[in-house]
Amino acid sequence: MSATFITVLIGWLVALAIFFGFIILLRYIEHRERMALITRGINPHQIQKQRRSGILRAGLITMMVGITLTAGLYPVGFLLPTTFTAAPLHLGPWLLPGLIPFGVGIALTASYYLEPRITAPSPDEEKKDEKVIPLQDHRDKERHG
Repeated sequence: MSATFITVLIGWLVALAIFFGFIILLRYIEHRERMALITRGINPHQIQKQRRSGILRAGLITMMVGITLTAGLYPVGFLLPTTFTAAPLHLGPWLLPGLIPFGVGIALTASYYLEPRITAPSPDEEKKDEKVIPLQDHRDKERHG
């Protein structure tokens, strides 16, 4: 194996490790946030409906980045020799860095619209079914009862 191949392989592995590390960090932060909400007596399911619009926003942003990259890379098809641009409309693999985020954006936007809507329970039902009590109330209950 050549030194260039090893360098590229190590670069990809580092990029993959950073990507998975970022996913793990996001999961850890979400877990800490959820535990903090429960500690303060807030039902995490109430907060979840507000996050739903974040999927739509992320999908639209990712889709627009994909469209912009595709439009920016399209002229590359006119600059390359004709052996590389034999496809109609000068399409080629150089458009993939734009088409991939475009596809991911479409998937995120579609998941927003395909996800079932969760209706918030009425305040009476919420109090009746609520099993989470604030930590301070729990400690006071233990001291006095």
